[in-house]
Amino acid sequence: MGSGKVLVIDDEKLLVRSTCMMLNAYGYDALGALDGEAGLKAAVEFAPDVILLDIMMPGMDGWQVLEKLKQSEATRRIPVFIFTAREYSNGKALAVEKGAEDFIAKPFEPEDLATMLENQLRSSREKK
Repeated sequence: MGSGKVLVIDDEKLLVRSTCMMLNAYGYDALGALDGEAGLKAAVEFAPDVILLDIMMPGMDGWQVLEKLKQSEATRRIPVFIFTAREYSNGKALAVEKGAEDFIAKPFEPEDLATMLENQLRSSREKK
């Protein structure tokens, strides 16, 4: 199904590992980063096609990471999906307002995530 590079930025080690394994099984090249600083560095070095970004992280939270990603010339065009277990009544609207493509609530269905990513990657390829 998938093809493309996905960066998962989340402080939950088990979730990062399982999400990357699931994405690899769907054909994506997935890499995990366990905090905001590592995520920003990986975004430049790995040059992903899509980033899955958690909000609730120690140190630099996801909103701060998103802001830095969108300010950097190297990463501003990478689509970012907010990927969080925190309940937001207006999660998608808030995520889009802050520069993300969409909002994915955890827990998620692997097929739903894979479909969302495939749609985003197809859309990105068509724009090029």
